[in-house]
Amino acid sequence: MSLTQLQYDEIMRAYEKRREQSRHDAEKARREVDAKIPEYSKIDDEITDLATECAKKAVDGDKDAIITLKNGIAALVKKQETLLKENGFANDFLEEKHVCPDCKDTGYINGREKCHCLRQAILRYLYRQSNIEDILQRENFSTLSYDYYTDTECERMKGIIGECRRFADDFENRYENILLYGNVGVGKTFLTNCMAKEILDKGNSVIYFTSIRLFDTLSREHFSYDFDESRDLQYDIFTCDLLIIDDLGTESVNSFVASRLFDILNERDLRRKSTIISTNLSFEELGSRYTERNFSRIFGNYKILNPDVQDIRIKKRRSAF
Repeated sequence: MSLTQLQYDEIMRAYEKRREQSRHDAEKARREVDAKIPEYSKIDDEITDLATECAKKAVDGDKDAIITLKNGIAALVKKQETLLKENGFANDFLEEKHVCPDCKDTGYINGREKCHCLRQAILRYLYRQSNIEDILQRENFSTLSYDYYTDTECERMKGIIGECRRFADDFENRYENILLYGNVGVGKTFLTNCMAKEILDKGNSVIYFTSIRLFDTLSREHFSYDFDESRDLQYDIFTCDLLIIDDLGTESVNSFVASRLFDILNERDLRRKSTIISTNLSFEELGSRYTERNFSRIFGNYKILNPDVQDIRIKKRRSAF
């Protein structure tokens, strides 16, 4: 999940462009105000003169100079605000407007901690760099077809697809998780991609992992002794708007996998962050492979959807001949 230096620099250049645009817009706004309200700039000069005068008095021992300066500046600023209002400008018209007011488009809070907007930018960048983005252009609700289902299967799938659409449509208004289970080739990953595209298009952060890659990545990060990188990865997995774990059960299950799965499911539930899991395993296999608390967490907190249809991949191959 880590970026190369070149990738990081590319993201930070985008932040720099945001700040440049904010400064440009603020300078343009100031020119507009100066042209319409000449008195506004004169008050700026008064503030400068007052500051200079009070500084001299403070040096000469005037203990009230600072108070005089504060009160004087407050009165002059109030006068400027009145001028703006009288001429149809908002109080914040001259302020720099930032896409992210929390970090002021620097990407960092207090110069150290990654802002939520930077974390999301990194996630979306990594998502774009993977082939999953290309897949989403092919596998989405607009390309979904019922042609390979029987009449009975079609009715069943309309209900399941309706649930998937509702999940995506209501994503920002409600907390919900989905478990898609069933045999190979019935369209679980396709449905997952449909939901992922809708949610990504709304500007939400999405992390997609196959189960094998998720636990392999967590294992390598955990045992690499790179505390900062491991912490960042864990934080992103815990806090992204949507986490997708595809093909749960294809990984080699051990105590580390079971423990990390519980940490992920539990932490995301506490944070009210949605998760989609797909698996080829049956209920019995899920219960036997993972600990009781994982089994309980999934079946207690997830809407369970079972595309119980024939293998679509086989049908597609047959129709090609």
